[in-house]
Amino acid sequence: MEKLSIPSAESTTFTYVDGHETSISEVTFAPKKLYFTIISEMSLFLYNYHQKRQERYKQVIDRFQKKTNQNSSESEQTKTKYIGISKEILEAVLLKLHAFETQKSYLDQDLSLSNLAKQLGTNSSYLSKIINQSKGKSFKNYLNDLRIVHAHAQLKDNPQKRKFTIEAIAFDNGFRSAESFSKKFKERYEMYPSVYLKSLSA
Repeated sequence: MEKLSIPSAESTTFTYVDGHETSISEVTFAPKKLYFTIISEMSLFLYNYHQKRQERYKQVIDRFQKKTNQNSSESEQTKTKYIGISKEILEAVLLKLHAFETQKSYLDQDLSLSNLAKQLGTNSSYLSKIINQSKGKSFKNYLNDLRIVHAHAQLKDNPQKRKFTIEAIAFDNGFRSAESFSKKFKERYEMYPSVYLKSLSA
C-alpha cells in the first residue's frame, strides 16, 4: 500500500510564494496604502471644513460690525433730525459751549439765552434745543448748575472766599440774589451755603 505523500508546510509555503509573489506583495502593502489614503483625505476634509468655518465666522463678524456702525449712524442722524439741526452746526455749537464753560463765562450776571446764542454764532432756538439734547436740561438750569458747582468748588478750595457774605458769594457766581443762590445750592447739595460754610470751618 502506498503511503500518502503530504507536502510539508515549508514546501507549501515556498510553492505559494514562488507562484504568487506579486499577489503577496499586493496583499501586504494594500492595507497600508489604503490607510494613508484615508488619513490624507480626512486631513484634507478637516482642513477645508475649518477654512469654511473661519470664512463663515468672518462674514458674520463683518455683517455684525456693519450693522452696528449703521445703527450708530442712524441713531446719530435720528437725533440731529429730531432737533432739526444739521450735524455740522451741532458739533460747532457744542465745541463753542465747551470753550464757554472752560472760560467760566457763565459767571456773567447779564448772560441770557439770546446773547449767548449771538456769542456762539447761532440763534436762541438752536441753542436751546442743543442744550436740551446734549445736557438734558433747560438753558436756565444748565446755567445755574454751572454756577452752583463753581461756587461750591471755590468755597471748598479757597479759604478767602469763605469770608464773604452769602450775598457777595451769590453775586460773585452770577446770581442776582442771595435767596435764589441759596435755593439752588440746597437743591444740588442738600444743604444751604451757610450750613456748608460752617461745616468747612468746623
